[in-house]
Amino acid sequence: MKLSITIVNYNQKYFPSLCLGALKESKFKDFEVIVCDNHSSDESIQFLRKAAKTAAKAGPSENEIKLIESKKNLGYGAAHNKAAYEAWGQYLLILNTDITVEPETLGKMVEYMEKHGEIGILGPKLMYHNGTVQPSCRRDFKFFDLMIKRTFLKKIGKWKRRYQKYVMADFDHEKTQEVDLITGAFMMMPRKLFEKVGGFDERFFLFMEDFDLCRKVRGAGYKIVYFPQAVAKHYHKRLSEGWFLRLVFSRISWLHLVSAVKYFWKWR
Repeated sequence: MKLSITIVNYNQKYFPSLCLGALKESKFKDFEVIVCDNHSSDESIQFLRKAAKTAAKAGPSENEIKLIESKKNLGYGAAHNKAAYEAWGQYLLILNTDITVEPETLGKMVEYMEKHGEIGILGPKLMYHNGTVQPSCRRDFKFFDLMIKRTFLKKIGKWKRRYQKYVMADFDHEKTQEVDLITGAFMMMPRKLFEKVGGFDERFFLFMEDFDLCRKVRGAGYKIVYFPQAVAKHYHKRLSEGWFLRLVFSRISWLHLVSAVKYFWKWR
């Protein structure tokens, strides 16, 4: 098995159907899909049960779909770890449910990984559904950079310049290049490396676990690379963005804050 794709679902409605449908149309076929469902209560779990059952009936000639049903919401990183534990592929693809791949995406990325053993994590160009590029890379940052990003400071003088540096406003999204950090929405890496660095740190329930994994991979001597020759579409809604006062009363914002504190305490 060349590739294992791990997906975490939690009440994602129709997105698992779009995601798995696109994977089925991939020209690269040597992969398995392992979905960990975090105790969903919407229609997505019914779809996943049916998809796993259908794949099982189809036999080993088809791309296998395994479904792990958690009895509680484990969080993003812990659920991916649980799925990865069942993986057999040489490479591991950590994938969001709200992403659809192009037919050539998986093949291009596996081929590039095969040729570049120094790469620890490879990320594609992510496109929003309206056709614009999603900024999916970040430079190493400080806690105050997160505060700037969520307040009016990002529009003022030196704070604006600092914000633009953090979000890589100067980044060339058409050039393959090494980066500091890459979003956890789509990460391909050697499975043995994922195991070597301990997978995702499960102390992060949601947010920052992807940047933490990047730091661990770099610490192990590998590169994080952005690879725009491979493209995927991200039906993305930013959970942690918004006006500051509105965010103060948001549970998602507090989860993000807690994860940020843990992240900077760990990497201080």
